[in-house]
Amino acid sequence: MVTPHLPPYQAANALLPHVLGIELEKRGHGVSFLTFATNDPPRARTACVRRRTAFRVTRIPQLLEALETRRKGLPLIEAADVVHVHSNTWMNQVAARLAHRHDKPYVLTHYGTEIWHHDGKNRAFKTLNRNARHVTFYSAGLLARARELNVPFGEASVVYPAVDILFSPLGPPERQAVRAPLVGQSESLLFNVKRLHPLADHATLLRAFALLDPSQVKAKLVIAGSGDERAGLKTLAQELGLSSRVRFLGLVPNQEVAKLHAAADLFVLSSRLEATPTVVLEALACGTRVVSTDNPGGLELGGMFPDDLRIVPKENPQALADGIAASLRENRRISEKTARLIDERFSLRGLVDRYCQIYEEAQR
Repeated sequence: MVTPHLPPYQAANALLPHVLGIELEKRGHGVSFLTFATNDPPRARTACVRRRTAFRVTRIPQLLEALETRRKGLPLIEAADVVHVHSNTWMNQVAARLAHRHDKPYVLTHYGTEIWHHDGKNRAFKTLNRNARHVTFYSAGLLARARELNVPFGEASVVYPAVDILFSPLGPPERQAVRAPLVGQSESLLFNVKRLHPLADHATLLRAFALLDPSQVKAKLVIAGSGDERAGLKTLAQELGLSSRVRFLGLVPNQEVAKLHAAADLFVLSSRLEATPTVVLEALACGTRVVSTDNPGGLELGGMFPDDLRIVPKENPQALADGIAASLRENRRISEKTARLIDERFSLRGLVDRYCQIYEEAQR
């Protein structure tokens, strides 16, 4: 597994290789990782490349990272039967080139950003795709966009993200225990978890929440996640008079995220751009309905879950506020149809089965 993020921090392109690696090992396969270094304790069978931030305008940091990737990654690649490259960074491109030169098949997974922002001019990115034995995409919309942009690849398929088994409904006593520190007995709990990044557009979420009349919609908004936007968003919440009604939890472990999903009355996604928003699937798996903007991934999932996923225009606080109010008035959990579809199409078991099939085909 070649991934820029390990361990996973509430980001799809971190969570998939981590979870996939665990499940593959349970089936008796050996898994190693090449990733960028963090301050966390070292993991077994993991090589870390230090990301250089100084002098980034020159080619020196990339050259040093490439040399370190070669030195640390080559032994792992030589020992591997298949290399799985997750997303696109300089380290990933170097690792893929090493795999290709040493006749090791590699599988490439795209999550969104590298496709949405592809301008057709990046030769290294084209090579990364062209030499892959199989390219998987996080959504059908992402695959369609890659074809529109003439990204070169051979075998390709859509492999939707799986929902980890820890995301499941809670019983009434457990839900109340999670809700008690966050909302009063008569208040609704709105939840969002995303990296605090401009594409997640938390500013529209805050402005939408400010439009809800607190005498009519008694609710608190809880936002989990960290990022560069945090200070500005907290300032905006104060300016909108929301300080007592909004809580920023910061980085939250996935186990706690699952409990918050299950405890919430509504999950609200305000993103401008998503491939397949895993957080939406996690909310639905926990029994919580969703309001999402019409980002590509939101629209795709909206067609699958029309009973429990309400779609509103993005960057439109009034439309988002109206969607929240309408969903809260329904005051219910997800339908049996939605729960069944989550289990059938987004199970961890199915994800691992599919990637094992892709790995075997790549070797042939």
